Amino acid sequence: MARETKTGGRDATTALIPGNVGVSVGHPHTEPPKGFEWRLLSDLARLESGHTPSRSKGEYWGGGIPWIGIRDASGNHGKTIFDTEQHVSQMGLDNSSARLLPANTVCLSRTASVGYVVTMGRPMATSQDFVNWVCGPNLDHRYLHYLLMSEQEMIRRVAYGSVHPTLYYPDAKALHVCVPHVAVQRAVAEVLGALDDKIAANDRVVTAADSLAEALTLRSLSGETVPLSEAAFVTMGSSPPGTSYNEDGVGVPFYQGVRDFGVRFPSLRVWTTAPVRMAAKDDTLLSVRAPVGRTNLANEELCLGRGVAGLRSQAGRPMTLFHQVRAARAAWAPYEAEGTVFGAINKSQLEAIELPAIDSAYADALEEQLRAIESHIAATLSESDRLAQTRDALLPLLMSGKVRVKDAEELVSSGT
Repeated sequence: MARETKTGGRDATTALIPGNVGVSVGHPHTEPPKGFEWRLLSDLARLESGHTPSRSKGEYWGGGIPWIGIRDASGNHGKTIFDTEQHVSQMGLDNSSARLLPANTVCLSRTASVGYVVTMGRPMATSQDFVNWVCGPNLDHRYLHYLLMSEQEMIRRVAYGSVHPTLYYPDAKALHVCVPHVAVQRAVAEVLGALDDKIAANDRVVTAADSLAEALTLRSLSGETVPLSEAAFVTMGSSPPGTSYNEDGVGVPFYQGVRDFGVRFPSLRVWTTAPVRMAAKDDTLLSVRAPVGRTNLANEELCLGRGVAGLRSQAGRPMTLFHQVRAARAAWAPYEAEGTVFGAINKSQLEAIELPAIDSAYADALEEQLRAIESHIAATLSESDRLAQTRDALLPLLMSGKVRVKDAEELVSSGT
């Protein structure tokens, strides 16, 4: 008996687009692994759509109801989320097609950035950029969450459109999943969830350590400012001439753009065989194109691409410089409107930025403290990377039945 689908519109497509692990548009008519079966996803979960209340009605926004947009999904892919960047009011829900969906609803982004997966940690609404599933008793929501994560490549392949690739509802309605009994689903979700729980715990450690570093920096300020040109040597990034890059690690790391500026360390990168403007390990990396002022730390020597500047401490205190730059948040606001298309800051403007100055009486001790904190953060993030790699390796194996839950539990408990 199919669960009622709340999207309306066209019927499910009759096309067949098989996935790689356990999801297919249309029934693939392939033999499932022992103990698994192919099921129409809408037989196991209710498909729900989202909507955006009118932006012209201020009373529809700023209420107490979390509303998931694309940035919430892209910034929290693979996570359970408990809050969102924007909130709507009950009036906004009542006067739109948006719905308040229950906790544990699994959300899949279907437009622009297709394939991001998040799960609601409490009742929320979503924009129309998502297809959402409210799981029934025979489908564990965590299992569906991981199954969709394992099939990102297939989901993006299904999306189409000349401007913004989109997963359309007829394809979403035709999704089939290959699943074991719900008890096995829960066991699989427990194994993968143990890894994600540790990653989440590490995220909290990093956040706490980061707050401590910020507090120590603020406590050590003299109350005066210093031009950035007196605190740092500035190298503006560029596009290396004749660059050829690939994903095989040929050449040197080439950090292009500011896509993954976050708390620490660049990860989205390619490789260049024509390095030009370089940053050294522990240099502060600063976005000089929108969004201006985002920071990162270089965890190795790398080539700077356009949109990035490398800042090297003149006093030999790289961690202090990093936190001074981060403490100068208000300094970047005037440059968000610079440039013909998006915000930008040039070298002379950057060198004129006033940084909060450190009291000389605390300078040496502060650098030592910050270095210890940053070392701990680096080790914690490195552990999270290993855990995520283990999870991502296990995902397709568990979802396809190639690895038993017991074997996966032993791998996880051994720290592999």
